[in-house]
Amino acid sequence: MFFVSRAALLLIAHIALLQFGPVPGLSDSAVASYLCRWDCDWYLNIAANGYSPVEVGGKPGATTFSFYPLFPLLVRLIAPAFGGNHLFAALALTNTCFVAGLVYVYRYARLLDAGHAAALLAVGLLCVMPQSLSFSAVYSESPFLLLLVVAMYYLRTRRYLVAGIAAALLSATRPNGIFFALFALAWIIRNAGLQEFFAPWRVPERYLPILMAPLGAFAFMAFCYMTTGDAFAHLSTEFYGWGWSFGSPWESLRTLLNHDAAQRLAAAEAIGVMLCSLLLIRQRCYEEFVMCAALILLILCGQAAAAQFRYWLVLFPVWIAVARVLASRPSVSATTFASLASINGLMTCAWALQRPISF
Repeated sequence: MFFVSRAALLLIAHIALLQFGPVPGLSDSAVASYLCRWDCDWYLNIAANGYSPVEVGGKPGATTFSFYPLFPLLVRLIAPAFGGNHLFAALALTNTCFVAGLVYVYRYARLLDAGHAAALLAVGLLCVMPQSLSFSAVYSESPFLLLLVVAMYYLRTRRYLVAGIAAALLSATRPNGIFFALFALAWIIRNAGLQEFFAPWRVPERYLPILMAPLGAFAFMAFCYMTTGDAFAHLSTEFYGWGWSFGSPWESLRTLLNHDAAQRLAAAEAIGVMLCSLLLIRQRCYEEFVMCAALILLILCGQAAAAQFRYWLVLFPVWIAVARVLASRPSVSATTFASLASINGLMTCAWALQRPISF
């Protein structure tokens, strides 16, 4: 499914560029360049040159501190194996992480007592959902997916140190990775009970994932402070460089619904994801629901963040829940799968042509 979906999406991107290209400002026609759009240049710049408080691209207030460090750091570390080519190193990293992430999504679905067909369908959905090309592009989505599912998987199997390490790396990948702590908290309360939860000395290792989850984010904040004097340089550049701020989720939805067609589509998708997340309650995956609900609200609280289709992709427990419902309904499953793949094809055309709806 990984290879077939990637080949199909790259072919669609190639045809789109042949039909409607070239894209202004993008002179490279190599296949690898199809996977480098939008934030790609920022990540490659950090990997090659490190962080700098200097504004980039003539955009006032926009600096590289808007991007968390683990992904570009790993690219920088493995780049010598690719002759110093940071683009090839990044693509190798993201696609390796995506394959590994799919393996763990399958294993996690089975851990939740999903059948073989449902687990495979969940993996398939991640391969064909709109903007799933970002899992193979120079973006941090695939490392985030892998670290999130690894942290959750090993917490559920009571390998607390491994879960804690994955959680710390997760919050160094994207700031919302710290919300894994909510999953860990809900899991401990549900499995140990409130009485045991308030007696952490009895099984102290159980709390390692919660304690370690914010370490990656704290390390980046310390680096920001030592470099710029502002521990919140990430938030500062998000606000001054991109004008992103936080508000109420209902206000964000109202704004999207009253905007253009692309924003209304984003609002419809956000509502759809929220409804799908309710399946986790029905399937008694309460810990997964707590975390996914918090992440959904966080995304909606970010001004215009709901327009980021790729943000929903990493909520793999939701897609496992959807797959469990669809697995016993072959015709509905096939229709859903084909519909999502078709929309994904259109989104891939927009991505290749660097149209705003793809971002």
